Amino acid sequence: MGIGINQLVDYYGRAPVSFFNIFAPSIPPGGRQLDWQTSKNGAGLVFPLSGSSRYTLNGTPYLLEPGVVLHAGPDTPVSKEVLGDVYWQYALIHYQIPKEDAAGFPLYHEHFLINTGIDTKLVDLIGQLRQSCAAPDGMAALKSKVLFMSLIEEMLISAKRQLHDENAELMVQAVEYIRQNYADPISVEKIAAHFGVNRRRFAYLFERHTGMSPIVYLTACRIRRSKELLRTCACPIVQVAECVGYTDSFYFSRLFKKQTGVSPTEFRTRVRENPWGM
Repeated sequence: MGIGINQLVDYYGRAPVSFFNIFAPSIPPGGRQLDWQTSKNGAGLVFPLSGSSRYTLNGTPYLLEPGVVLHAGPDTPVSKEVLGDVYWQYALIHYQIPKEDAAGFPLYHEHFLINTGIDTKLVDLIGQLRQSCAAPDGMAALKSKVLFMSLIEEMLISAKRQLHDENAELMVQAVEYIRQNYADPISVEKIAAHFGVNRRRFAYLFERHTGMSPIVYLTACRIRRSKELLRTCACPIVQVAECVGYTDSFYFSRLFKKQTGVSPTEFRTRVRENPWGM
């Protein structure tokens, strides 16, 4: 079902929506859930964080990966399947409309995709929302309500930006290029040249589109993949570094610790002791 951005703005602007929970699972490659139902208590928004997955809602398939958001109405048949060899990580945010009002807002019951592009502000708001929900006090609950509406606003702003940015498609291709080639010895200069754009211009467009510089995004892809390798294989650190594009394992280890707060070896040890904690 195709939904226009103006319809979404009107819907979330007028509907008496209220946030009620957030989950952020991490599902390994090959994970599947068949013949499930979405929550009976409210609609959900699925924000992909890494990896990709196929959701089938009432017979309609959707390919989910970072850059899109899936809306699913309450009590809808759903099946899920993780695609590829990367962990599927996402945030599922549920919200409600009072039963007496729901009939006046048909989008509440529908399933559809929202194209937001890569937006790091969305990821940051999701992280803040998770933290506030973990706190038991009333002030945290109030903050959660505010953060939820900020998240909806940013989602709609990002979706609107996709429609008006003539360079959006080029940057979508650039993001995908980095995701596919992060293990190679690529640089910002090489990526910009691949797309026929001046380096400075490319960096400007990329950051405007994604909220981060190309090198920061490249590093994030490499660190995320290195975490998956440290979780799932016993190969030496030097081999992990090479698999994600770093020929100098000492540099990789320093960078990994800077990004995560722990060394690759310590990360692997913690994962073994508590596989769901990292």
